[in-house]
Amino acid sequence: MADSRSASPVRVRAAEIVREVVRRGTPVPSLLSSREEGLAASDRDLLREIVFGVLRHRSALDSELASVSHAPLARLAPELREILEVGLYQIRRLDRVPAYAAVDEAVRHARASGGERAAKLVNAVLRRLAGRARPAPGPAKSAAELATETSHPEFLVRRWMERFGRETTCRILEADNAPSAMDLLVNPRRTDRETLRAELAHEGIVTEASGISPLGLTVLSGNPLGSQLLAEGFFTVQDVGAQALALLLPVGEVLLDLAAAPGGKSFAALAFGRARRTISLDRSIPGIVRFAGNARRLGMPEAGAVAADFLAAPLPAGRFDRVLFDAPCSGTGTLRKNPEIRYRVRPAGIEKLARLQARALIAAADLLAPGGYLLYATCSLEEEENERVVEEVLAKRPGLSPMPIEPPEPLREFCEGARFRLLPDARTDGFTAHLLKR
Repeated sequence: MADSRSASPVRVRAAEIVREVVRRGTPVPSLLSSREEGLAASDRDLLREIVFGVLRHRSALDSELASVSHAPLARLAPELREILEVGLYQIRRLDRVPAYAAVDEAVRHARASGGERAAKLVNAVLRRLAGRARPAPGPAKSAAELATETSHPEFLVRRWMERFGRETTCRILEADNAPSAMDLLVNPRRTDRETLRAELAHEGIVTEASGISPLGLTVLSGNPLGSQLLAEGFFTVQDVGAQALALLLPVGEVLLDLAAAPGGKSFAALAFGRARRTISLDRSIPGIVRFAGNARRLGMPEAGAVAADFLAAPLPAGRFDRVLFDAPCSGTGTLRKNPEIRYRVRPAGIEKLARLQARALIAAADLLAPGGYLLYATCSLEEEENERVVEEVLAKRPGLSPMPIEPPEPLREFCEGARFRLLPDARTDGFTAHLLKR
């Protein structure tokens, strides 16, 4: 008799999200927020773990599946491939889910989706793989083999190996596939870092002080998003690498923050005392609304926001002594937190972004007062979006010049002349920045 039990909602939703991400490039956070409704907290955690895990390891999972499937994965019935990926990820990576339970859940899902024939295929494939050990990492590999093993686009692995070397590239790939921690920016107007650590610990939220940001905390366990301390503005959520960007600019009077919503770097600049006032631009009305709410929550009334396109800012030219432009980019430094980028990034897309970034950086430079400083930043590791953009702009605006960055001690190891570069590791996403002076 066929099993009449329904498929697990968590596994069904996980497969749906993976399919949506891979086929359409939809950002994972928006899909998770829309599919978590009605799930218990433990099931929401499991859903997130499966979705991020499958997307971070998809190529390796597919390689195993293809080795035992008689049908090419690309020709399987709709949803069947994702059902297999979700099932195999649990077998290979989730010790708390017994292999037999993962197979059983996948079979029930396949039966509900495609009938008995689909159920038999999934059962056969996953049972064969469950009886095998997970493939062990081998010796030094080619770019193509590393790309498959770590589920990264081959062109990215190849260019990183050429630019950073094999050892550093392997560390980046490993960091991209590790679980992502949550970082907090402590609001010194409400508290100090050690006091906040103690108060969060009292709520069962364990954190450690960041070695990158002097106001940063990294969450080790617990969920600070439900804390009243967040609602009262004692902290905000921000990657410690993004917090560090505010420390790269010399102290100034007014900071113009372009493409700013929801305001993290403006708030970090005020928290660190790098500016007395900030003016933040973003063309997203909802983003500006979020910015205003965050400013009220943090008690930072000197953080102003304007809804405007940074390419045509309604601001006087040559008037601002500090400008920060965190440019829209490919995001190749954030593949751990944004695994969907792996499935949409292309060389042509990076080149297109670089052209936009150069135009926007020229517009940002034209807002800079004589003697003022401009920090150009991205969360990309690609030369086209960083060094080459800066070179192009310097050639077109001879009044600009690169200036050596003089950051606080913890950040000096990441600076070389006018360039700051954080590569993804266990502590942070990847960021690149250049300091220019007019």
